[in-house]
Amino acid sequence: MSFVAILSASLVIGGPVTMGLIGIGIFLWPRLPRNRTPPSIRPVLMMVLVELRSGSSVLGALQRVADHFPEDEDLSRAVRVATVAGLDRAVDSASGPIKLMLAHLGRAMASGGSAADAIRRMLDSDLAREKAARLARTRSLPVQLMVPMSLLLLPGMILVSYGPSLVALVDDLAAPFG
Repeated sequence: MSFVAILSASLVIGGPVTMGLIGIGIFLWPRLPRNRTPPSIRPVLMMVLVELRSGSSVLGALQRVADHFPEDEDLSRAVRVATVAGLDRAVDSASGPIKLMLAHLGRAMASGGSAADAIRRMLDSDLAREKAARLARTRSLPVQLMVPMSLLLLPGMILVSYGPSLVALVDDLAAPFG
């Protein structure tokens, strides 16, 4: 449907106010700020988990994963530091989710626990966090849709429901004079 058809339909159904709101919305839509989510660490966690479960050492797994994700500069830097100075120094030099992953790996190695289990728990936590965020966005959708529904559909519903009765009323009132 073309831009002119949308504006014409909104003028007929909702009147000039609705047409103006749609026109302003179409004009401002590209300029609205977007919530840019940072890249997910989930693929990195999955690959580290696969490497660890296949029998690789922690450092070997991190090196292979860094080779698969050359665009992740934080991961590449952390792996270089871990190779040269150790995992503790890599935790200090990293930032964001990579730092958290390296800290979990370092704690698992220091305590003698399974590094694969630590990564698996971190992966489960990431999935649960994303599921909770999606559920929260889904639950807020009806509230967000109330304003567009009332501005765009209510005028059309009033016109459709009261239009025939108003035409009949005008005909009845005009009949004695015609």
